[in-house]
Amino acid sequence: MGIVIKQSAYASAISYFGVVIGAINMIFLFPQFFTPKELGLFKAIFSMAILLAPFAQAGLGRSTLRYFPRFNKSNKTAGRFLSLIFILGFFTIMLFLLIFQLVDDWVFSFFEKNAPELVHHYWLILILAFLMVYITIFEAYYKALMNIVVPTFMKEFFLRIVVSLLGLLYFTEIITFQWFLYFTILSYAFSLILLILYLAAKNQLHFNFSIFQIDKTFFKELLKYMVYIMAGAVGSVIVLQIDQLMVTGYLGLEENAIYVIAFFMATVIEIPRRAIAQMSDSIIAKSFEFERLDEVKKIYKQSSINQLILGSFVFLLIILNLDNIYNIMPKGEIYNAGKWIVVLIGFGKIIDMGFGVNSEIIVSSSLYKANILFVVVLAILTVGLNILLIPTYGLLGAAIATLSAIFSFNLIKMLFIWYHFKFQPFSIHTLTTLLLSAISFVIVYFIPKIENPILNIMWISIILTLVFSSLMLLFKPSKEINNLLKLLKNKFIP
Repeated sequence: MGIVIKQSAYASAISYFGVVIGAINMIFLFPQFFTPKELGLFKAIFSMAILLAPFAQAGLGRSTLRYFPRFNKSNKTAGRFLSLIFILGFFTIMLFLLIFQLVDDWVFSFFEKNAPELVHHYWLILILAFLMVYITIFEAYYKALMNIVVPTFMKEFFLRIVVSLLGLLYFTEIITFQWFLYFTILSYAFSLILLILYLAAKNQLHFNFSIFQIDKTFFKELLKYMVYIMAGAVGSVIVLQIDQLMVTGYLGLEENAIYVIAFFMATVIEIPRRAIAQMSDSIIAKSFEFERLDEVKKIYKQSSINQLILGSFVFLLIILNLDNIYNIMPKGEIYNAGKWIVVLIGFGKIIDMGFGVNSEIIVSSSLYKANILFVVVLAILTVGLNILLIPTYGLLGAAIATLSAIFSFNLIKMLFIWYHFKFQPFSIHTLTTLLLSAISFVIVYFIPKIENPILNIMWISIILTLVFSSLMLLFKPSKEINNLLKLLKNKFIP
């Protein structure tokens, strides 16, 4: 886990720095820069593009991560594989575009009543989705090269800074809202170019278009794998994005703005999971390739407890400061309708993190085909619950639907892994962590508060950090986290 911890630490630092920028955007700048309707439209465009991208990508990102180690023996063979993936990406995009023309009227008709503005940006959504296809492919290529820092920097930091500046240009009336959307899409194209140029500068970008020398048996295996992985990717995106789109379709763009701000606060919790999962991903793929199941089991358990501890701390940090956050947010009286959404979605993120890297294990194993069944169940469950709950309970219904789907999906995957591989992610340390988190919440909740919301955020955050870290050092549920806390303690408290 040495390289995992090292790369994850760098990526986590970048991600959290990016989250600070994202938080400034979503909590302070965007509510000030845009009307709720404009913000709802901006986020709905991205949600739709993210939902469509896996169909156009057709599993090429995961395929790159799984099969590249097999070809990474020389520049010649590596170049052939990368060229094949690059060409396949073009054909999958074209195929998706042709097929989507047959159903696009039906898809976008859902938004005609309450969000017609989204329908008007049809081609902008498709262009963004196609850019995401190649960005995902190159991000997977970086992972295969054991480098998650650069793509994390581009995704979590660079793009957010650019959007902040573009939002400022719109707020100061230098550009219109429509040009804000155009320039935002262009920033994704520029990000893709930078990813490619960095690889070229490091002499890690090799193309060899003699792809017909690749074994036909492998080519058939690759195409088969792509189909199964596409189904899994679509299911995962449905969980993350369908609630926002269904809120837009059922309730309108303004309600979507309230929902996405609350959803963003909750997603901050999973930043450690993203970094740990990204690096564990490539190691798990290699472990299955060389049949090292003990290593997979070790990563599974370590990812579960480490993600649960880190996620629980961030969850408490947000929940205990939630009223303060809405009090200092521009137009907070509008957006504080999403408080319970933060709690429910945040709890769902804790569940997801506590189950460890189960998705990465399944899709990297020889049993990846089972992922189709899981995502079909997930898709039906997610869409069905949203249809049932949003018209009756509004935004709260969407959050309950997402929480239920996340728990059910993770439980099914955990049972599947336990049945086939005879290991699961939990231990007595899982219960210890949950109990210590609950104790931390109670202690900090009942401490005296400061009237000023900014000072109160600082006060609560300091007390929570001291209480939570002290309990973790005392009861030691994770060796990795304990060593990290000891290092920080020795550094700042000689």
